[in-house]
Amino acid sequence: MENRISARQAGAWGFGALTAPAALTCAGLGWGWVLLGCAIAAVYFGLTASLAEGKLDLRELTVRAFGMGFGRVWLILGAAFALFSAAQTASQAHLAFLDETGKLAGPALIVLAALANRKEPEQAARVCGVVSLILAALYIIVLLSAARQVKLEWLRPWGGARQTIEVLPPVLALTCLRFLPGRRERAKGGWLALLALGPAALAAVTAGCLSPRLTQQLTQPFYTVSQSLSVLDVMERFEPLVSAALLMGFFAFESLLFAACRAQMDAAVPAFREKKWAGAALGALTFALMFAAKEIGPEAWALGAAIFWGIGPLLTQLIVAIK
Repeated sequence: MENRISARQAGAWGFGALTAPAALTCAGLGWGWVLLGCAIAAVYFGLTASLAEGKLDLRELTVRAFGMGFGRVWLILGAAFALFSAAQTASQAHLAFLDETGKLAGPALIVLAALANRKEPEQAARVCGVVSLILAALYIIVLLSAARQVKLEWLRPWGGARQTIEVLPPVLALTCLRFLPGRRERAKGGWLALLALGPAALAAVTAGCLSPRLTQQLTQPFYTVSQSLSVLDVMERFEPLVSAALLMGFFAFESLLFAACRAQMDAAVPAFREKKWAGAALGALTFALMFAAKEIGPEAWALGAAIFWGIGPLLTQLIVAIK
């Protein structure tokens, strides 16, 4: 029986995956530019969905657009970039903690993502759907607690257009959902609205609590906000809550990248799907690449995201539509 990933599951998985870069990358940027970048991504997702005409599986569309030979090569390259991105995500997982615990976050993340994807992507979609509900509750608690400390004068637009470019790579990673088998429904408009507004809200609250000047100087500004929160004028320890939320967000993001890698490899090399050791091999390779990924700059990440998650999928669907 063919597996199915519903539109609700895909939207929840995408939301959970986006929370980690939203809290770490987007929270340190001007909320106006974050909103613009996320709005561009939401329009892009809506455009590519309208071109799909019921064919949401980008693996099938890639072969139809470029033929069996080059199509498989392109899928293998896309799988390689997804695996490298998974390694980079694991290398950044230590940012969920401010103590020595962070050293174990990367390897643990790889193991959990590999276990979640040991069968079909539907299994990971169910797990990440539950994780996303927990994440929504955690971030609502933190945002409501921080809202009372926001100063309106610090909410004025700040930053430059370059910040929009910094937002796009992690957001475009949600294109990986289109490579998963079993997708038959498009994501609802509400998920696209949440995609555009959620990261901007985190950025606005962070700058409103700390000031734009201080926000730009800190490596983890949203974490700093959580250190000064109080409920009913009683200081609370929100740092463990934020660490738990960040780690779960990293897990959802890592699982999505791992699932996209496996899906593209299965389509490009059918024999790979039959190997029981395939998942373990990808996990081990991700762990090996994790150390090399630390040395790669953000420019390479942005370029790869633009090619494999932006231009490539759009060009693929345009070619199929013309044919």
